[in-house]
Amino acid sequence: MDRIAAMTAFVRVVEAGTFTKAADTLDMPNATLTRLIQKLEEDLQVRLLHRTTRSVTVTPEGAIYYERVVRLLADLAEIESSTTHARAKPSGKIRVDTAAAIGTLVLMPALAGFYDAYPDVEIELDIGNRRTDLIAEGIDCAIRAGEVDEQSLVARQIGSFGFTTCATPALLAAHGTPASPEQLRDLPTLGMIPSRGGRSLPFQFSDDGKRNDLALDHRLVVNDTNAYLAAGHASLGIIQAPSYSVRDAVAAGTLVPILEEWQPRPNPIYVIYAPNRYLSAKVRVFIDWVIELFERDEYLKRR
Repeated sequence: MDRIAAMTAFVRVVEAGTFTKAADTLDMPNATLTRLIQKLEEDLQVRLLHRTTRSVTVTPEGAIYYERVVRLLADLAEIESSTTHARAKPSGKIRVDTAAAIGTLVLMPALAGFYDAYPDVEIELDIGNRRTDLIAEGIDCAIRAGEVDEQSLVARQIGSFGFTTCATPALLAAHGTPASPEQLRDLPTLGMIPSRGGRSLPFQFSDDGKRNDLALDHRLVVNDTNAYLAAGHASLGIIQAPSYSVRDAVAAGTLVPILEEWQPRPNPIYVIYAPNRYLSAKVRVFIDWVIELFERDEYLKRR
């Protein structure tokens, strides 16, 4: 039995909560994963997991073993990534989670440059607006916009972005241009539901240096950034979108910025990862690349 592979499998089962999820994140057949855990328990002569048809729970002995194994695997990853070869030529797969707009409009157009520098790194990029559980789903790192509320994770600010309130020339010609945020209540607006669910996000404005959130009754609310931008371009209503996501449309004149004197303060962008994970060379070079990418962009650099 490969003891390191068995330890890794055990850690993933504990963190994922089920054998099926753990097998998916390890790209391993469920039967192979089960045999690894069974052989590990036989070798240790202790039960590490309680299994039922619906869930997996850790035994007291398993919990102690998990804490020690996590540290051991982190130390091994650090040793491997500290070698000259690993630093010079990182390789392997990394799993990254990011919001739809950042993934589609920022990362995708620039990824060719990353692969030119690190051709042996494979990226599994989960793009969407759902809030993932990094540990349970085996995500190496995530790029998140706005404040991070997961206290158990490490968050490092890598950039920031502002919002642009805008609409098509046709919509403004039909309904008029508001002179203040309050006038938006009388105009058609579009809302966006955040990744954590709930009500649509308020429009953000700055009033004498203080943030002012304006809750509106939107004519249309969506939960996808691409759909939100498409609705704005279709003249369905006024939108407030990340400035980097509408800059090309603003430059082309297909969207017109409004209420610019009430521009809110920038929102932070973070890369987050689990605290009990040593960042391998492949993850480190990806994070460093993203930081440099954002820092070169006037709409995304840290403020």
